[in-house]
Amino acid sequence: MNVEKYIKRQIMFAIVFLVIGVIGLGALVVLLILGNTDGNILGALGGLTFGFLPMGIGFLVSILKTKRNPEAIKRTIKQMELKNDERNLFLRTKSGNAAFEFSLWLIMGLWFLSIWVNISSRWLFPILLGTMSIIYFISIGINARKY
Repeated sequence: MNVEKYIKRQIMFAIVFLVIGVIGLGALVVLLILGNTDGNILGALGGLTFGFLPMGIGFLVSILKTKRNPEAIKRTIKQMELKNDERNLFLRTKSGNAAFEFSLWLIMGLWFLSIWVNISSRWLFPILLGTMSIIYFISIGINARKY
């Protein structure tokens, strides 16, 4: 992949983040104007707005700075080459598979546990996502030393 194509794709991602953030901000403003501040929707829209909008702006500024700086473009090319290195692809794939397999066993275990104990689903998804992320990064560390 050449640098121009890579930069255009990154700019598209930044614009998508900005659009999601602006839509969330618009919906948040409409809800606040209508006085509908009850429920979880206000928190979810606030999270969307204050997560995606600054991230999109920062991402776009970073990309535009990179585009104007030839040295940064050379670093970007080097990062692209390292990102697509066979060893890195192998490590990411193997670690992702390990994290997914662990999550499946965790889901099965929690399901069996929920038969006898009342487990709130409110905590189930954050626990699953958190453990999957932790296992993924631990697995990358182990596999990087192993291979």
